[in-house]
Amino acid sequence: MKIDLHMHSTHSDGELQPTALVREAYQQGVSIMSITDHDEISAYLAAASLADELGITLIPGIEINTDGPQGELHILGYGFNVNHPQLHEYIDWRQDERKVWSQQIVSRLNQLGYDISWEACWKRANQHVIVRTHIADELVEREYFQRSEEAFQSLLAKGKQAFVTREGFNANEAIELIQKCGGKAFIAHPGIYTWNWQLDELVEAGLDGVEVYYSKHSLQDTTHWLQQAKRHGLSISVGSDFHGVTSRNPYPIGSVPFNFEKELDWLNEFVKTEV
Repeated sequence: MKIDLHMHSTHSDGELQPTALVREAYQQGVSIMSITDHDEISAYLAAASLADELGITLIPGIEINTDGPQGELHILGYGFNVNHPQLHEYIDWRQDERKVWSQQIVSRLNQLGYDISWEACWKRANQHVIVRTHIADELVEREYFQRSEEAFQSLLAKGKQAFVTREGFNANEAIELIQKCGGKAFIAHPGIYTWNWQLDELVEAGLDGVEVYYSKHSLQDTTHWLQQAKRHGLSISVGSDFHGVTSRNPYPIGSVPFNFEKELDWLNEFVKTEV
């Protein structure tokens, strides 16, 4: 059985429409999937009927971008009530905040001599959820850089000239929000953070699980985080973080191997046939 619980659509920074993601997952033989757009759940609503038609279990998902004392951690949420008012309050607030934040970034870039417009970046985001990748892509389009990753790391990453701090929403708050809405909260891709952060603090805040099996994790990363998850009694998830074949995250849907054992028992409450 193939499972992939981390991917992105055009409703945030992915290259494929939600229904196209479902079709791709079907072609790859995936049985259980989740579309985890940044701070948005509309892809689930757009793709749910097709997934059901194709016999794929589509679990409601979201990736909440946070910042706070532990840095820019990403929290994945699964299985929540998609109609919960607090979730929609957060999404509406974050989308408005992203607009203001991205406008500040573009203004700073303009001051640095980069002639790009916010409207062009917003168009790249499909007038939906704008992220720094959209701005980096526009810098490439305007021939200031050859690759989006180069633009991102040169100007938009934390500590660089065009970086702008976002309005705060920390990891503990994200965990609380997901659980209030009936979902489970997982720390995304723990092996790729380059600063010191404490899993223990997230566990104290009620973290449910760890994305142990991840496309960019080395074997050493996977082994370490599997041990940490078991030590804390946390659930385990698997994700490709697929954004599209020409993106910074081109790892195919369903391509991340994992060991079954009883590591994914938590999924049984969301599926008709036990994992």
